[in-house]
Amino acid sequence: MFLNFINFLYIFSLGCCIGSFINVVIHRLPENQSIISPRSKCYNCEYQIKWFDNIPIFSWILLSGRCRNCRKNIALSYPLIEFSTGLFFILSTQSSPSIYQEIKSTSFFYKEFLGFIFIFLCVTLAMLDAKHFWLPNIITFSGTIIALISSIIVSLTNSFIEFDLIINSFSAALIGFLIFYCLSVVGKALFKKPVLGGGDAKLCALLGAWLGIKGLLITIWLSFNTAGIFIIIGLIFKKIQLKQKIPFGVFLASSGLIVWHFGNEKIFDFLKISL
Repeated sequence: MFLNFINFLYIFSLGCCIGSFINVVIHRLPENQSIISPRSKCYNCEYQIKWFDNIPIFSWILLSGRCRNCRKNIALSYPLIEFSTGLFFILSTQSSPSIYQEIKSTSFFYKEFLGFIFIFLCVTLAMLDAKHFWLPNIITFSGTIIALISSIIVSLTNSFIEFDLIINSFSAALIGFLIFYCLSVVGKALFKKPVLGGGDAKLCALLGAWLGIKGLLITIWLSFNTAGIFIIIGLIFKKIQLKQKIPFGVFLASSGLIVWHFGNEKIFDFLKISL
């Protein structure tokens, strides 16, 4: 029991640290700054943050959400991203990735490692799209390549080669890209303006490579439903305008995380019961 708690605490702490790094990425990458150096600083007074003021979640709480130097408010999004990433990391250790569910001999550690990478990709892309309406190629392309290579490695290191996994990953990436590319072309023809960005198609390719065809289709279904609910609620409470631009990548990435953690079959069972 105690060892399980220590393990959970370690995984959560690791996730919070990755969440802290995600905060760096989503603020520096749009400014074309290095995500490695220099050390973090206050964006108001440019005070270089000491290591003890940069501990995920705890430093924000101890500083009452303010810069130690200028006392300017530090956005609540910082600890929320750290906490959410830590929580996703814990969930990742309790789930079986949807595309690898049927490969029993794949090591649990390897599945965890892949889960951590997928969480980093989805959270980073969701936040970049939410804040900047931007899904950078360097992340979508890299994430897709990692997934495709992983499918090959897992297949070749399995007790017997799983060509189905490789085919599933590669074909889902292509299908995901084509679905959103076609939707973008049709939408632009109908509404005389872009309705989906090119980044959404690339993100869908990434999700397909990680989740497989079945997982991809569930993700697309979930993303359109959650986006629709969000827009309806926003319109009712007058928080968004009818023609307002919506970061659809947020809904795609979030839905992808749900499918990854809960798996295809569990979601299918839930939908059967609900419908």
